[in-house]
Amino acid sequence: MRKLAAVGVTIIIASGVLAASPANAAPISNGVTCKKLNQSTTVAGRKYKCAKNPLSTSTKLTWLSNDCLLSANGYVKTKKSAATISANYTAQIPVIDLGIANEITNKAEIQVKLDEMIVREAAAKVKLSAALLIPVPTDATAAAQLATAKAALRTAVGSWTSAARAYTSKINAITATIRKLEASKAVAVSKPAELAASIADSKSTASLICIKGL
Repeated sequence: MRKLAAVGVTIIIASGVLAASPANAAPISNGVTCKKLNQSTTVAGRKYKCAKNPLSTSTKLTWLSNDCLLSANGYVKTKKSAATISANYTAQIPVIDLGIANEITNKAEIQVKLDEMIVREAAAKVKLSAALLIPVPTDATAAAQLATAKAALRTAVGSWTSAARAYTSKINAITATIRKLEASKAVAVSKPAELAASIADSKSTASLICIKGL
C-alpha cells in the first residue's frame, strides 16, 4: 500500500509539473520571444507569426500579429520608395530653375522686339494720319502717288500691329510657362517634407499596432 501511495504521489507531482509548464510560459502576443522562423499560430482568433520585427534593428525572433507585420512591412516599403521619390524631386529643382531662367531671358528678348514694334506702329499711324489729311491733288499722277503712299502706310500699320500682337502672344505664352515651372518647383520643394511627414505617420501607426503585448 505504501508503494502504491508513493507511486500515486509521484504521478500527481509529475502531472502538476506538466500542467504548470504551459501556464508559466508567456502567452503569445507581440514581442514575445519565439524560436522557429515563420512559425505561425492563432490565439483568440488572431494570427501570429514568428519573425524579426521590421521596425527594429534587432535580429531577435518574436511573435508578431499579421496586422503588425502588414503595417510594419508597409512602412518599410514606403520609406524605401519615398527616399527615391524625394531624391528625384530634389534633382528636378536645378533643372526647373534653369528652365525658368531661360524663359525669363527669352521673355526679355521678345519684350524688346515688342517695344520696337509698338514704336514703329505708332510712327506709321502718325504718318498715315498725316497723309489722310492731305487733299487729293487734281493732278492724276500726284493723286496716284498719294494713294500709293497711303496704301503703303496702311500696310505698314497693319504689319506692325500684327507683329506686336504676335510678340504679345508669345510673351503671354512664356509667362504661362514660367508659372507652370514655378508651380512644379514648389511641388519639388515641398514634396520631400510631405513624404517625410507621411512616413512618420506610417511608422507611428505601425508602432501602435505592433505594441508589445498586443
